[in-house]
Amino acid sequence: MPRWMSFCILLIAGNGAMAATLDDIAWMVGSWEGSLGSQRLQEAWSEPAGGHMSTMVRLTTNNETVMVELIAIREVDDSLVLYLRQFSPSLEPRLTQNMPMTNLKSGSVTFSAPESPSIVALTYRSIGPDSMEIDVTVTGGAVLTAVVKRTA
Repeated sequence: MPRWMSFCILLIAGNGAMAATLDDIAWMVGSWEGSLGSQRLQEAWSEPAGGHMSTMVRLTTNNETVMVELIAIREVDDSLVLYLRQFSPSLEPRLTQNMPMTNLKSGSVTFSAPESPSIVALTYRSIGPDSMEIDVTVTGGAVLTAVVKRTA
């Protein structure tokens, strides 16, 4: 059965699950750099392999590391789940959360955890072959947007 037909069956059945594989978000692979407000953001997404893809994120300001983050996205039950682990500059754990995928379109994916005390949604959106926007929705509804460019 074609993948699009399976997706339609899931929608009609109303189970809320959204079928996806890592191939659907492989456009994220590569090294990215840009800004989140006045801070410098760097990410390096690995190729999908073994049901995972991952990135190391570094946020710096004034040549000082503010935060280090590890993110893995896994294929789980025919969908995707984002696992976020955030650390202080001295690598003390700050945040651990898992976010299921809640929206997938061509060149865009959203992961959400509405009950989270900090990050309630992450959206990655391609804005061209070498640019991406990352929306970080925090508790209270504020959205912080990073614009990053492909560096490799």
